[in-house]
Amino acid sequence: MALIGWFQSKKNRWAVDRLHRSIQDQALRPDFYFDGGVRDNFSGRFEMTSLLAALMFRRLRTAGAAGKALSQDVFDALFDGFDEALRDIGTGDLTVGKKIRKMGEAFYGRAKSYDEALAGEGEDTELQHALTRNLGLANTEMERFARFVRLVESTLKRHTDAQLLSGEVIWPRLP
Repeated sequence: MALIGWFQSKKNRWAVDRLHRSIQDQALRPDFYFDGGVRDNFSGRFEMTSLLAALMFRRLRTAGAAGKALSQDVFDALFDGFDEALRDIGTGDLTVGKKIRKMGEAFYGRAKSYDEALAGEGEDTELQHALTRNLGLANTEMERFARFVRLVESTLKRHTDAQLLSGEVIWPRLP
């Protein structure tokens, strides 16, 4: 029995690492920042990572208990990375914990905002406002990013649960 648990743990770690790296790689694509209009700083990168992670977690919630567990593990890995990044840019040890807590609260607020906006049918006004507010987009970019978010959501829906639970994801390009 312990061997099976060890194997599942190793398999999950691999999926966590793959999804974490995939979200980070996607969030750091230059076209979001140079052509896309997202602020090219720590805050902007946090916002892009939060957006993509929220979309991924939204999809993983539909994959049952395994998807929810994987979401939590990927969330933990992302925030371990944020912790490391804050330390790398010189944030003092005494303030890192407070900043990570605030970032966690910000993430949950944004994820809720995106969930509510995506739950609505038809117009993407609410989604556009959330993207503009969180990503700092110019009005000229908000429609494009709203289309991108809808494209990501439909792309993730086409992935099978098995693909996502193994850490396999293919992201669409920014239109």
